[in-house]
Amino acid sequence: MIYLFNENWYKSKKRRIEIKKYLVIIFITSLSVLFMQCYCKNNNKEISNSQGSQQWVTDSEKFALEYPLVGDNNIYVIRNIEQTAEILERGTGVVFLGFKECSWCQLYAVFLQEAALEMEIKRIFYCDIREDRLNNTESYRRIVSILDGLLQYNDEGRPRVYVPDVTIINNGKIIGRDFETSKDTLGYETAEEYWNEERITALKNRLKEGMKELDTKCNPCN
Repeated sequence: MIYLFNENWYKSKKRRIEIKKYLVIIFITSLSVLFMQCYCKNNNKEISNSQGSQQWVTDSEKFALEYPLVGDNNIYVIRNIEQTAEILERGTGVVFLGFKECSWCQLYAVFLQEAALEMEIKRIFYCDIREDRLNNTESYRRIVSILDGLLQYNDEGRPRVYVPDVTIINNGKIIGRDFETSKDTLGYETAEEYWNEERITALKNRLKEGMKELDTKCNPCN
C-alpha cells in the first residue's frame, strides 16, 4: 500500500509539472501573437483582396496602389487627418495633402519624393484630404486654421486647401509651402503637358530649400 501511494503521488506531481510547462508555453505563445497583432496594426494597413480575404500591406505599398508612378519602394507614410493636424501644429517633417483622384497630385508626388530623397529625408507624411474637405469636418477646419494666411481662396473668398499641397514644418514652425498646379495650371489640360524640365527643376529647388532646415534627427519621431 505504501508503494502504491508513493507511486501515485509521484505520477501526480509529474503531471502537475507537465501542466505548468504547458501553461507557460501557452502564455508565452499568446503574448507573442498579441505583440505581432499590435505591431501589425500600428505599422501596416489592412485591405481586402478580390476574394474578400484580408492581407497586410505597408504604407508604402498602399500608397503605391493609389499613386503607381512612385513605385513600391516609396517613402510615403499615411496619416489620417487628425494625426496630420498634430504634425502641422507641433511636428517635424514634410506633409503632403492630396487624393488619388487628383491627376495633378499623381505626378507631383513623384517630384516631391525625388526632392526628398536628394535631401536624405526618410519619409513624407501623406493625408488624403478629399472626404474631410468635402464634408468640411472639424479636423479639416483645424488644418485650415493652422495654415491660415498661407492658403488660396475659393470663389466665395474663403481659405481652402487646394491640392497638391505641401507643408514643410520644423518643430511646429512652418518653414516651407508649395501648392503649384493646385489651382492655376496656366491653361494646360494635363500634368504631363505642364511639367517641363524647367518647371520640374524649379519645383525641386524650392522644395529642397525648405527641406534644408529640417531637423532630420527628430523626423523619425513624428
